[in-house]
Amino acid sequence: MAEKVRIVLPDTGPLITLAHADALDVLLAFDPQQVQLVITDMVEFEATRQRDAREDAQRIASFIARHAGRILIETTSFGRMAISAARTYERYAQSQQVRDFYAASDMPPPAPLARNSGELSINSYVSELIGQAPGPPCLVIAEDDFFLRSTPGAMPGNAHIISTGALLAKIEALNPRISARGILDAAKRYKGRDPKRDLVDSPAAKVKAGSSWAEVLDDASVASLSPGKPGLRKRQPKDLPAR
Repeated sequence: MAEKVRIVLPDTGPLITLAHADALDVLLAFDPQQVQLVITDMVEFEATRQRDAREDAQRIASFIARHAGRILIETTSFGRMAISAARTYERYAQSQQVRDFYAASDMPPPAPLARNSGELSINSYVSELIGQAPGPPCLVIAEDDFFLRSTPGAMPGNAHIISTGALLAKIEALNPRISARGILDAAKRYKGRDPKRDLVDSPAAKVKAGSSWAEVLDDASVASLSPGKPGLRKRQPKDLPAR
């Protein structure tokens, strides 16, 4: 029998998509008695860093704060270094005094935040869980090709990868009142961003019996999701700034 995932990790892309659609409550469909919902430090940093200027980032920050007992923010080795580097670059970019100091000291300017930083923090976290290989099965919800089209063997062996589309399709199958297409269309209506609709479901490669995730969706939580509730509205929301 396939081993059930025990940890669920959304990447930055799915968080932004669900925030754009006002549908972050979808992430609460997992049974809290069976799995831990984890957001890595770098993913949280990327998704919420502009919350004072962007409503979608504020939605994510508020969602994390409201469900602090349900959502664990996990520090990662990569995240600690990347967040520090990102803050150094922000100080450099925002302050002429800092730029003058770098120039006077003949120091090269700091580099901006690396692409795929959130994904690398997830990879770091999942890899660190491997005490006795292959480690507890972890479900990674992703939209970026870093996960969805990675070379076989590039991901930690305990990582089960699914796309946002696959998650929403399963929830719709269990609760037909929820429209996977409707959520993705709602996200698309925001300027400059069209979420990927791939249906990817790749079990953990090194879990001997395989890995599964549909069984850890909580029937009551899925049934409680309603298009009429805040977070799953079918009406078109007002435009948010593009990310």
